[in-house]
Amino acid sequence: MQRFQLKRDDGDISICHWSAHGKPVLHWAHANGFNAQTYDPLLTPLAGDFDVYAADARGHGFSTLAADPAHYPGWTQYRNDLIGVVEHLCDKAGEKIWLGGHSMGGCASVMAAAKRPDLVAGLVLADPVIVPRRERLLARMTFRNGGGFALAVNAAKRRADWPDAETVIKAYTGRGAFQTWQDGFLEAYVDGGVRPLDGGGENTVTLACAPAWEAANFNDQRHNSTGPARRLKVPFTLMMAESGSTTRSVLSFRLARASKKIEVIAGSSHFLPMEFPDLVRAEIYARAGLAG
Repeated sequence: MQRFQLKRDDGDISICHWSAHGKPVLHWAHANGFNAQTYDPLLTPLAGDFDVYAADARGHGFSTLAADPAHYPGWTQYRNDLIGVVEHLCDKAGEKIWLGGHSMGGCASVMAAAKRPDLVAGLVLADPVIVPRRERLLARMTFRNGGGFALAVNAAKRRADWPDAETVIKAYTGRGAFQTWQDGFLEAYVDGGVRPLDGGGENTVTLACAPAWEAANFNDQRHNSTGPARRLKVPFTLMMAESGSTTRSVLSFRLARASKKIEVIAGSSHFLPMEFPDLVRAEIYARAGLAG
């Protein structure tokens, strides 16, 4: 895996690349609070058959785009950033590309594909965050009244600074969301998700996604995700978690006038790409019409 930077007006997008020249292009979009490199154990085995890319979203990983929680732009900015990446990859490949994504990254991929179907060959979605209008309105009211999602409250309290990367791994191993992850994912998350801490000790690191930015992502519900899901025209596969799914409006996908496969992954949580990477890869191969 190598990295390159895609320059934008307000900074750079850091993009991981698992190169396979001449193969179909796949871009994978990551979840809130994580980073592109987190999914290395999922994506590396695909590299022989796909030219794989995964960008660090705004405020995450090694991207340097503006990310100030005091001037939070909303999730449509993730859509716009992703469209910029996809335009670049399509120009480079000379053809439409495949999009995959998890959680917030899945939502951004849906919104991008709905707005620019001319760029997208198809989608594979792992428990994307798709929230019905009524739930969005309730969330807005809660936020305006001084409340917030439990996820946002917990994210804001997350420890940011650590003595070294190894301490982060030890602290997270077997705890919280990480306890169901297969081997390699946590290490990849830390490798791509911490930076040297300015003014700290020799090995001191800080989370690349600031807790306040992660919390702002959880709290924001201004975007419409159900409309883009209904308007999808490209073929897609929707994989949902059996427990704690964030795909709250399956009907939106069922109404889409596109070739589709919708399934619940038995035994999975919201972190199904980390729990069942073989199944996610199989669906990517199937959607692209390739033998895995």
